[in-house]
Amino acid sequence: MTSDAWCWLALVDGDAAGADAAAEVRDAGGRPVGLLAAWRRHAKPVRHALRADERIVDVQGAEAAVSLALAPPGAAVLFDDPAVQQARRSVLADGRPPDVLTTLLRDASHFAGALTARRGEDAARRLGEDPFARIFAGRLVHVGPGLLGRTPPPAGPTIERYGSARPWPWDRFA
Repeated sequence: MTSDAWCWLALVDGDAAGADAAAEVRDAGGRPVGLLAAWRRHAKPVRHALRADERIVDVQGAEAAVSLALAPPGAAVLFDDPAVQQARRSVLADGRPPDVLTTLLRDASHFAGALTARRGEDAARRLGEDPFARIFAGRLVHVGPGLLGRTPPPAGPTIERYGSARPWPWDRFA
């Protein structure tokens, strides 16, 4: 685990060298699209890796339906942007927290997307309502076992910034 309680997360083509956990990713049609990998270390493992809440990682985690909303190349949205804050409010207001949720950060202040995972019969339908996919187009995928655990429900109603080193939904100040 990194000292800041975040890990690196990236969708890679085949090789997740040195990853602490990885799982196969398939598109809605069942076709493989790569591996989703997580690294619990300070140094960035691959160029396109993003910061994620390290609590999402569980090598014993079950498969899950996932909405992966990623910023397009060159996009630079501040984490404090009103659209990001509204997406967080929407998650808090839903009342049915996802099994896994983390924002994805490019650096200490730039929002680069979110990963939202659900399990169960209506998982795919519920992911179609992902508020972060309103900011950046969400890609619905299936992530195999061995990567995603469960995260605690997001803390609320407070949504102020509490330190730019940690991806939301951390529930306390450093």
